[in-house]
Amino acid sequence: DTTGTKEARYFDTDLGASFGKEGRFIGHTRNRPDEFLKTKFIKGVDNGHVVFNYNGKNQHLLKNITVAQAKWLGNILSQLSDKQISDAFRAANYSPEVISALTEEVKSRINELVNLPG
Repeated sequence: DTTGTKEARYFDTDLGASFGKEGRFIGHTRNRPDEFLKTKFIKGVDNGHVVFNYNGKNQHLLKNITVAQAKWLGNILSQLSDKQISDAFRAANYSPEVISALTEEVKSRINELVNLPG
């Protein structure tokens, strides 16, 4: 960047490590889409900030995210087609049944962001 500013960017390179039940040391599971599907995404809103149901590493990254910021991201992500979302899971070699379930869950979580109050 020619302006000299820095920007943090995050992306996931291992879906299997992502889909499971969240936990710091005890209870964390990996590549368990069934566990991921059971987890709650957003606990609620507190003083204009989204409270995510996340107890893993780098929790500080999800602190102080405003409702407006979360809704903005949700609106961007809502432009993804079902095919684009399911293609990510297909590339990770999940079964058709799991692909369908994960696609629906991701869409549901995107809608949670879009429909936050405020």
